[in-house]
Amino acid sequence: MQLRRLVSVLSLGHVITAFQTHADTHEICLSSPLLQHEVHVEQPICAAHTIQPAQNFIQVEPELWDENDERYIPAKDYKLSPPWKGPESCFTEFCIYSNKEIGGSGMVLITAARQAYLAAKFPVPAQSSIEPTAYYEKKIPGKGIGLVANRTIHKGEIIFRALPAMLIQATPHMDLDPEVREDLYRQAVDKLPESTREKFMKQMGDTIYAKMEKNAFRLYTDGDKAHSAHLASYPDVSRFNHDCRPNLHYRLRNLTHITVAVRDIPAGEELTISYIYGQEVKSERQSQLRAWGFECSCQQCTLSEADSAASDTRIRLIKELEEEIESKMASKDRGDAIRPEMGGKLVELYLAERLDTYLAPAFTRAALIYSMFGNEEKAREFATQAAEALVREYGPDARDYGSMKSLAEDPKGHWSWGIKVVSGEGVGEGRNRTRGKGK
Repeated sequence: MQLRRLVSVLSLGHVITAFQTHADTHEICLSSPLLQHEVHVEQPICAAHTIQPAQNFIQVEPELWDENDERYIPAKDYKLSPPWKGPESCFTEFCIYSNKEIGGSGMVLITAARQAYLAAKFPVPAQSSIEPTAYYEKKIPGKGIGLVANRTIHKGEIIFRALPAMLIQATPHMDLDPEVREDLYRQAVDKLPESTREKFMKQMGDTIYAKMEKNAFRLYTDGDKAHSAHLASYPDVSRFNHDCRPNLHYRLRNLTHITVAVRDIPAGEELTISYIYGQEVKSERQSQLRAWGFECSCQQCTLSEADSAASDTRIRLIKELEEEIESKMASKDRGDAIRPEMGGKLVELYLAERLDTYLAPAFTRAALIYSMFGNEEKAREFATQAAEALVREYGPDARDYGSMKSLAEDPKGHWSWGIKVVSGEGVGEGRNRTRGKGK
């Protein structure tokens, strides 16, 4: 698993908070390049096979809330309204719940009563994806079936807003007897609308269990509480093949899987996502991808030996520079050793390495650093790009979006403006007097 420290601009009073690490650092697992930048907590996403078996099979529904707690829901109220059906075909406390109408494609759950109740309460996404004719299925050499752009798909366009076809609580998935489990899964799949059932069964895997293992994402129905971990299968999303430098970014919001173009995609180009956290050197990426049973042959992994070595060097430099920036900003002098060119260099490395799915934090850092040193042109430029990237990568509620939009529109009115410029230099006058000469 990979850990990623996050940039979060949460304070208007201190520069240090512009680069602070989240206290509740989240894990980013093999299948996810996703970072968590939204005010509303995003779903941690992990490959299905990384979920560990629960220690106690039956005890997955602890009473979480006191009766005086506003979050308390009596068990008798765990009822789903039509068109939801269930509980059906129960095994211990795990039952099938189904809704053939939700999202226009239907959904089936194998879970306990409280989790079904909570899952059914999540909002249904607005239908604002691109038209289905914007892409088509095609056999891709060495990859099987993939999706290919049928027109130019522009940066920022949303490809899919998809609900899971099947949502399974992690405990029965890991612990049930294989024969019982497959029979339960078969009954669940049979409750999907025919078109969704056909898509689900076309996914990679000989059994339904294998299809979930190879294609599912992990999400939570009750905050990040371990007992609410579920595996979610999105058949449409499973048609995207892997690329270490993909042209799509994805995130999970509630139960919804959102896929967004991170650059312009010309007609005829395959639509791809990354199955792993891509900011790794080639050897590490290849090692992680072997868990999916293939050797990656994407453009990035088939560079010449010299170009591959240069790429690995850039990846290492990015990590070193980000750590240096955070270290300097976290020091007692609150960033006195920071240099304005650090932000520009960081963006330069990201762009050279084609890390289109991870640009928001780099642009955000660069915008703030240039603003701190009173460089209006650069602050505006990078803040504008940061705001756009934040929406693409984390959604319209990204924590830093408001700050970056404000910085792009009015650098001199932003809290960060000129605070690294000493008195008498014409920028930031009066904000940094204690750092003037002779003081």
